[in-house]
Amino acid sequence: MAAKGKVLALTGPGGAAARAKWLARGAWLLAVGEAVVAARNHLTDRLSERERRRLVEIVRSSRGRPSNLSDRERGELQRLISKAEPRELARTIARFRPSGGRRR
Repeated sequence: MAAKGKVLALTGPGGAAARAKWLARGAWLLAVGEAVVAARNHLTDRLSERERRRLVEIVRSSRGRPSNLSDRERGELQRLISKAEPRELARTIARFRPSGGRRR
């Protein structure tokens, strides 16, 4: 069956594959959304509002290039990042990953 030029997912031999591809795309978006929420919660728990604002300010002023920062700003950025505990954030995100890797 077709609805406005689109083939329904389970018609024909490629229908199941098309449906799986659509589901995989949705799962990927869900995983990204979970990672964003986890990152926000992680930073909110570890950095004050003032520290989060300053972190964003430093990153914006650098335009992605550490050479655009003064030594003082680089040190401040390093301190804020270490306070945010990025390794712990990575562990948290890895635990919620849909594929999850191998678990024994």
